[in-house]
Amino acid sequence: MAITDGVFVATYLDALNNVIALNLSSSSAFKIALFTNSLVPDFSQTGAAYGSSPLNTAEVSGTGYTSGGAALSGAVFEELSGSPGTARWTFTSPVQWTSSTITNARGGLFYVPGISNRAVLLRTFGQDYSTQAGDLTVNFHADGVWKNLLVAS
Repeated sequence: MAITDGVFVATYLDALNNVIALNLSSSSAFKIALFTNSLVPDFSQTGAAYGSSPLNTAEVSGTGYTSGGAALSGAVFEELSGSPGTARWTFTSPVQWTSSTITNARGGLFYVPGISNRAVLLRTFGQDYSTQAGDLTVNFHADGVWKNLLVAS
């Protein structure tokens, strides 16, 4: 199975039910870890977390990449400008692994180290990306890493 885009359902429900204190605007709370296309996520898994099965396999490795990925900054959770009724979640872009040798990075797992590595979102890059003593750069779309229509149009 290929990496697909998805929100981890239990994390989403736990946040909205106030079971976990997930602040999507917390600028230093999140990380992105890179995975290959062999990752088989379970978006319905209770308590899905980075480092726990199945999110403990298929992480990329190599020079310039540290297990667990990169810290994110500049978190924003807001209504998307120009799209009334649509929420967006994003971070400062780009995220970069410099002078890296990484093979077949296919997607990024957004997770919260401070909440037992809880998985929030998995995004595909649409294809594999590799570096050989180069820079791997992830730029986030202007609409964010995730957007959701909250009001029917």
